[in-house]
Amino acid sequence: IPPTPRIPNSPKPLLLYKKCFLDAATGTVNAQLAYDTFRQNHWTPRWITTYGHAQRSHYHPHTHEVMVVLSGPGRIRWGTADLADDPAKHTYGVPGTDFEAGSTFVDVEAGDLFVIPAGVAHKSYDVAAASEDPVALTGGGAQRIEAGDERAFVGELQATGKIGGFTMMGAYPGEATWSWAEGGEHVGR
Repeated sequence: IPPTPRIPNSPKPLLLYKKCFLDAATGTVNAQLAYDTFRQNHWTPRWITTYGHAQRSHYHPHTHEVMVVLSGPGRIRWGTADLADDPAKHTYGVPGTDFEAGSTFVDVEAGDLFVIPAGVAHKSYDVAAASEDPVALTGGGAQRIEAGDERAFVGELQATGKIGGFTMMGAYPGEATWSWAEGGEHVGR
């Protein structure tokens, strides 16, 4: 994804895999299997979030990210910064006015998995959500899963029906934590 005036993006590819971690019997994503697979491959799950109908476009300047859609549908906008302050405008407004032109939009469903290079802008949202803002189901400011037994907690979220709407799990390589940038922070570096 090429850079924009406000977003560094990356020459590395954004990868999409379909139908990951789907339980053949139920047609739903097995959240514990996703958690286990990330851990076994040295990626640390940090959050499970249900998305609202708006989110600020952002990128992680220093770390790659993997996200799997646990339930959907939803939409992700890739590669561009928000320009307007109003959430409705920077999510649903005019390209080139309310957000940078050149966006790629992907409608997502349960089982979609993305490997996102550091620097690539993304914005996840659910046009049918009842609330505007995303909700981190795992606490910890979305920097960690706040539970003594993280794996069991992830399973409990799923077993009790708390994973619904457009919900994703995010993980980062090793023990890396992530930082949030919205555009322009990389200029002059």
